[in-house]
Amino acid sequence: MLAAFALVRAHGSRKLAPLADPRPLVDPSYSGTIQSIFDRRCVVCHSCFDAPCQLNLQSFDGLDRGANVVRVYEPTRVESIHPTRMFQDARTTSEWQRQFGFFPVVARGANAGTAAESSILRRVIEQRRRVPVRTAVLIDSPWACPRQSAALEEELRSRPEKGMPYGFPPLDDADVRAIEHWLRRGAGGPAVSPEADAARAAIARWEAFFDAPDAKSRIVARYIYEHLFLAHLAIEGVPNEWFRLVRSRSRSPADIDEIVTVRPYDDPGPGEMHYRLRRVTETIVEKTHVPYVLSDAKLARLQRLFFSDAQWSDPSPAFPSYDRNVAANPFLAFAAIPARSRYQFMLDDAYYHVRAFIHGPVCKGQVALNVIDEHFLIFFLTPGGDTAVTHPEFLPRVASDLAVPGEGGDGLEAVYERFKLHELSYLRDRAGFSQRLSAPGRTLANIWDGDGTNRSAVLTVYRHFDSAFVVQGAVGGVPKTAWVLDYPIFERMYYDLVAGFDVFGNLVHQVSTRRYMNLLRIEAESLFLSFLPESRRHAVRDFWYRPPRVAKIVDLLEPPYAEPETRITYADPAHANNELVTRLVSLDLPRTVLGDRDPIQWDDVASNALGPPSQFESGVRSFVRRSGPFVDAFPDATLVRVDTGSADDTIYTIIRNKAHLNVDFMFLEDEERVPTEDTLHVVRGVVASRPNLFLDVRAAEIADFVSDVAALPTELSWTKFLERYGVRRSDAAFWAASDFFNERFSKLDALGAGILDLSRYVND
Repeated sequence: MLAAFALVRAHGSRKLAPLADPRPLVDPSYSGTIQSIFDRRCVVCHSCFDAPCQLNLQSFDGLDRGANVVRVYEPTRVESIHPTRMFQDARTTSEWQRQFGFFPVVARGANAGTAAESSILRRVIEQRRRVPVRTAVLIDSPWACPRQSAALEEELRSRPEKGMPYGFPPLDDADVRAIEHWLRRGAGGPAVSPEADAARAAIARWEAFFDAPDAKSRIVARYIYEHLFLAHLAIEGVPNEWFRLVRSRSRSPADIDEIVTVRPYDDPGPGEMHYRLRRVTETIVEKTHVPYVLSDAKLARLQRLFFSDAQWSDPSPAFPSYDRNVAANPFLAFAAIPARSRYQFMLDDAYYHVRAFIHGPVCKGQVALNVIDEHFLIFFLTPGGDTAVTHPEFLPRVASDLAVPGEGGDGLEAVYERFKLHELSYLRDRAGFSQRLSAPGRTLANIWDGDGTNRSAVLTVYRHFDSAFVVQGAVGGVPKTAWVLDYPIFERMYYDLVAGFDVFGNLVHQVSTRRYMNLLRIEAESLFLSFLPESRRHAVRDFWYRPPRVAKIVDLLEPPYAEPETRITYADPAHANNELVTRLVSLDLPRTVLGDRDPIQWDDVASNALGPPSQFESGVRSFVRRSGPFVDAFPDATLVRVDTGSADDTIYTIIRNKAHLNVDFMFLEDEERVPTEDTLHVVRGVVASRPNLFLDVRAAEIADFVSDVAALPTELSWTKFLERYGVRRSDAAFWAASDFFNERFSKLDALGAGILDLSRYVND
């Protein structure tokens, strides 16, 4: 497709004979033993698109596919490359090797013993056991991805520390023996397991819903598919199974013949098209895990939301075009679906949709993530307070200005300028429409209350440099910034960051996505500011964007974009932003929606639990949300085990909340940093996909731990601190600690947990 990629593809086809298809044999030990070893020791780095050498070990298919020299995350890429998504862009190992230049890491042949000896996989595992001590490991040090034994040996001679697991302790004897025995038996894969009876019945109900032939159903199915294509679908009553919603040429009961496109709104082409539920056959990793539950209650809810309770203006609407100018703009493509139904669908599962922003392919990498602050809350405008919902005539008149840069075709500045002009035009029209309606100022009732039960009404986002994490509820105390999303903002964010984003795209596409998100963030922040007194809006915004008025792209608070004066009365207008957040999360929003606020950062909440967890939380309150030299010692995200000697040890995440003058600029982030304003947050549970460090604090050491944190680094060195509490990469106990956090995580959050990524673990 591209010259560079085609060269790799051609090189692979000349030098390699593809592996036989289907897989050469079935090995009963694979599922129970070999994949388990990969999950515990290899998937922590070799998963998803950022797997080194694209070697994805979440499944036998990924192992069998092998490795590739092409990097997926390449921000300077001038031309797009063909996607290499597991289970989608090729169907057999020979296709991966012939078409995309993948090469095997497991050798097979008539003499199994000789083949086992020549396997790249075995050689790099053996190298780590030969050189077990980590020497000058650089986490981002690029692999040469050698294709042949001679090149691999040369690489290991020049960099002997590059055995596997890279920079971590070697596999233990039992794991090595199991892998060697498996290789000598031919390195076979797992048997195909039959589908559970409970799954078949539920799948049939959902596929019937998505495949209904009437006009309304076809449009609704397309809309829902474009919002769930990234989801890991759990079916109620079918434990330990995950599914994907896909488009297929075949209908049930025939095997799925998936229609593969770059984006979910791309034209599926001529022929039949059906929606099917396809089983996920790879290990779940947290960094890409976006769970969504399918249940009888959810099916009934969708029926009411889009059909029985929906006020369609056209009882038999035309199916929207797949032309890119229409399909990439959800406000054009789905104009026939009532806006209230669309917005409520997103609100019902707001946590899922925001998690899709965070865990989708776009949200990896410092340039992509520096468009958001390190810690902020997200609220939502109630449907009854959203002009786009309450006035059906509004969205059609502004729909063309609500397009998102799904694919860059112009020069970078041309793309950005075009969409900036669309944004300005939309804001002018929105302001003029509101003025004609004489819309009153905002009240607290304009913030969605989760309909009294929905835990998605308030979300907290933490950014950890080049990754991020979202949790339900108001966590971490009052943030520097907050967002309020209305339907147009929410939908555009989803199509910009998820549906319209191509991780394999070129520089123009990826930068355009990021810069457009900058506009949307400003719009969401400004909607939050509209709840503050007019006299305070500029001051608050100028603190968010220092030096004053640096956010000059879209000045939302100047006429004609100014919102009317708020109708909220403040006890202390000088601190209205803090007062607004505190009132919402402590008084106005239902407790059934918010749940328990964390007792560490919120000063008005106390922990009533007894024992070590309460002692730990009381102790760390002495240093959270405070600046000081100790903050600089910590990496972005640290997982802490409070070791009580029982099976119920508590875990926390220590987060370095980094301060910025602003997050308006893509590059040179250090120039906008204010390290003296950095603070630490301590949050219950796992709040990081890619933890940087593990700490182990025994119950009897809690008071000492708190004192030692405060003593960093002037009275106590970071090295000494790690000797007392840390788990270094080279520690013999490292894998036991990793296993503990993964196992505990799965118990704390059975639906949302997945294997944690260790590619950002510190070198200290």
